Amino acid sequence: MTIEAQAENFNQDGSISIKVGTDTVKYVKESDLGAVKVQLKDKETEVSTLQTNLADATTKYDKEHQSLLQVRTASEQFEKDAKEGATHKTRVGELETEVTGLKTGGEASATKLTDFLRSFLTLNYKIDAEKIKGMTLADLETTEKTLRLTGAVPTPANYDGKGGGVSSPDELKGKSPLALATMGYEQTKK
Repeated sequence: MTIEAQAENFNQDGSISIKVGTDTVKYVKESDLGAVKVQLKDKETEVSTLQTNLADATTKYDKEHQSLLQVRTASEQFEKDAKEGATHKTRVGELETEVTGLKTGGEASATKLTDFLRSFLTLNYKIDAEKIKGMTLADLETTEKTLRLTGAVPTPANYDGKGGGVSSPDELKGKSPLALATMGYEQTKK
């Protein structure tokens, strides 16, 4: 197959452009083809360098992206911990309030118990109230234990409110039930 070129097919650079069907094919001189090959080789080197640079940039991007993801994860964890910290802080506040209430209640109970023990020692062991006025609960408990160890006996309770008539339990020893009843009857008449 022979292709003939016409004057309009010659380009200023010395190449020939011929229309084959719907496509245009460009023919160049062989001497120009060598120059194109050298330029192509230079371009291939440049493309190779650019691909290497792109690979390095992609690696750096991936590392930075990983760092960014780690920072985001740490930030999310920090926010979660901060929310939990706020919850714990609220709970600590509630517990502090509860402990304060328990201390107040405990102090009130200790005060009541101290007053009760002070009254008990004053009434039952006939201890002067001024002598035990400044004693703490522990001191009062120690005093009561000491009194019991020494054999001191508390005064018997007087439930009828009349003060009783017997000065000691020894007066009742050896008496018959009828004599005791008679003594009791005589005491109630007074």
